[in-house]
Amino acid sequence: MPTLTDGVLYGMAVLVLDFLAWRFMDRANEMARFSIRSVMFIFFTCILFSSGMNPMRAAPWQAEPFRHVLAQMLEIVWWLQGARLVIIVLDRVVLPQAWHKERLFQDVLGALVFLAAAVGAIAFVLQLPVRGLLATSGALAIVLGLAIQSTLNDVFSGVVLNATQPFRLGDWVSIGDAQGKVIESNWRATSLLNGQGNLVIIPNSVAARTNIVNSNQPPRTHGISVVLPINPGIRPAVVLGALANAAESSADVLAEPKASVNVRGATNDAIEYEIVCYVDTLDKKDDVRNRLFDLAHRHLLSRGVILHSLSTPPPVASGVDEKRRLLHNVLIFQTLDDSEITELATRLIAREFDAGQTIYDASAEGAGDLHILARGVAKVVALKSAGEVELRRLAPGDAIGQVDAIADLANVVVARAMTRVMIYQLDKSSLASLLTRRPDVAREMCRLVSEHHANEEMLLAPRPEMKIVDSNLLQWIRDGVKRFHELTT
Repeated sequence: MPTLTDGVLYGMAVLVLDFLAWRFMDRANEMARFSIRSVMFIFFTCILFSSGMNPMRAAPWQAEPFRHVLAQMLEIVWWLQGARLVIIVLDRVVLPQAWHKERLFQDVLGALVFLAAAVGAIAFVLQLPVRGLLATSGALAIVLGLAIQSTLNDVFSGVVLNATQPFRLGDWVSIGDAQGKVIESNWRATSLLNGQGNLVIIPNSVAARTNIVNSNQPPRTHGISVVLPINPGIRPAVVLGALANAAESSADVLAEPKASVNVRGATNDAIEYEIVCYVDTLDKKDDVRNRLFDLAHRHLLSRGVILHSLSTPPPVASGVDEKRRLLHNVLIFQTLDDSEITELATRLIAREFDAGQTIYDASAEGAGDLHILARGVAKVVALKSAGEVELRRLAPGDAIGQVDAIADLANVVVARAMTRVMIYQLDKSSLASLLTRRPDVAREMCRLVSEHHANEEMLLAPRPEMKIVDSNLLQWIRDGVKRFHELTT
C-alpha cells in the first residue's frame, strides 16, 4: 500500500493540481496555461524518476499489485501528458501560422502524436508485443477502411485542400455552384455562409473534384464584370467610349489594373458589351457594380444612346430635347415641370473642355454660375497646402457651382476635366429667379451640400463650419436664397 511519503501519492497529487489548473484557468490566456502545465509536467517527471518509476520500463513493485497498478497508471499518464505538450509546441512553433485555425491539421497532428505515445506506453510500460498489436490493428484498419470508404475519401481530400490552401477561413469562394464565406474546414466537409445567411456544407471530396474560385485572391484586386446588350444599330465606337467613361467616373475603380471595355459577341438583336474593372476590397464589389450600371446609363444617354427594349425602335431626340433630357436627370431639377425645364433649357450655354482643363474654380469670377456636366468625366478637388485632394467625380447629370455657394463653404474647390467634356452653364441670375419661385429646388441643393460636406470630412482636415444662422433646415434654405439675391444685385 502507498504511504504518505510514497512518490505514487505525490504523483497523483500533482495530476490533480494539473487538472484543476487546466479546468479553471482563464482559457483566453493560452500561454499562462501552457506554462503552468509545463511546470507541472517537469515536477511530475522529477517525482516519477526520484521514486523509481521510469516510464521507459515497467513499473516496479510487482509484489504489491495495488501499488504496481497505480504506478503503471502514472507512467501511462506521463506519456499522454508529454504527447499533449508536444502537440502544443509543434502547433505554436513548427507549424505555419496559417494552419493554427485549421481544425483538420490540428486533429491529424494530435492523432499521430497520441498514437505514437500510446504505442510507447504499451511497449515500455505494459511490456506488450507491439508487432502483434500492429498486425492486428492493421487488419482491423482494412476492415474499417472498407466500411467507411466515402468518409476516408472526404478526410484525405480535406488533407489535400488544407495542404494546398486554395482558400482560407474568412475567404469568399465559389465551389461549384455554391458561393459563400468559408467559416470552417474540418475532417468531413467545408462550411460556407452564403449571401442569404444560410449554411452550405460541401463534402471535401466534392470540393476537391470541382472548380474553386477564390474571390479574395489575389489581395487588393477584385474583378467586376458588367454586361450590357445594346442595339446593333448604334456605332460600337460610341458605346465603347461611353462605357469607358462610365468606368472612369467611379473613384472606387482601380487605375491599375486598368479597366477595359470589350465587345463580347453580336447577334441580330443586340451587341453585348462588357466592362471589366477592379476594386481593392471585396466589400466594394456589389456597390460599385450597381453604380456602374447607373453610370453606364448616364454616359450612354449623354451620347444619344437611349436604353430601351430592343424590340422597339429608339426615340429620336433633337438638340433641344437633349438639353431637356439632361435637366430632367439633374437631381436639383427633378421637381420642375416640363414648362420650367423648357425655360431653363433655353438659357443653357454649351462649353467644351479638353482633359486637364479647369471647368470650375470656386475662387474665380463666375463661380456663382451652375455648371452641369453633359458629356465626359470630371473630378472635383480641394486645393490644400500639401497638394490636391480628390473629393468626388462628376458624370453626366452632375452639377457644381452654385451648389457650393449656397452653403457659403470656406473650401476652395476646383473641377477639372478627366476626359474631353461638354458642360452646360446656367448663369446665377437665372438660377436665383428660379429659387425665388421654387424653394423646393433650394431645399434639394442644401441637401446635396450637406451630403457632400459629410463625405468630404473623411478626406479633408477640419474646416470652418457652414454658416447657418439657425439649425432648422427651413431657416438654412431662407439664408441660402437670400445670398442668391445678394449675388445678383
